Amino acid sequence: MPDKQWFAIRVKPRQESLAAANLERQGFEVYLPMINTRISHAGKVSWQPRPFFAGYLFVHLSIDEQRWTTIRSTVGVLAPVAFGTFYPPLSDQVIALLQARHDENGLITISSTPESPFRAGEKVRMLDGAMKGLEGVFIEMRGQDRALILLDWMKKSMRVVANTAVLASGRR
Repeated sequence: MPDKQWFAIRVKPRQESLAAANLERQGFEVYLPMINTRISHAGKVSWQPRPFFAGYLFVHLSIDEQRWTTIRSTVGVLAPVAFGTFYPPLSDQVIALLQARHDENGLITISSTPESPFRAGEKVRMLDGAMKGLEGVFIEMRGQDRALILLDWMKKSMRVVANTAVLASGRR
């Protein structure tokens, strides 16, 4: 059995960093995986680091360090993840996989934006479905095979997520 194990800790909403700092101040080894997230507010877009698992962080504990009452009473922490009185440890491989995905800034990187068959701002047409024949403007990919498009319908603009298989370039 390993000397130390990783455990998941549930924290208060948007207090992951506060909880991590308070646990570290008490001598606990903490891992809070972060990812660069696109934030759009008031028409402005920025990229900000956010927790990869919102509401959770991980602590690396030996049997002697499993002071659950201390952890539970730490500012920002809700409770360790537990099933009754059993605190399930995480596999070291899970944490190692996450840590292997860090870039030079310590942020987790995942595969880049899905390959897009269209350019932002490009006109597209719906080829099938209830909106067949409608034209719109491609905004961005939303997953592997879904696109966010802006449709003009009945003198209104509406945002629609559509399968890329039913879209064609508006160029004829």
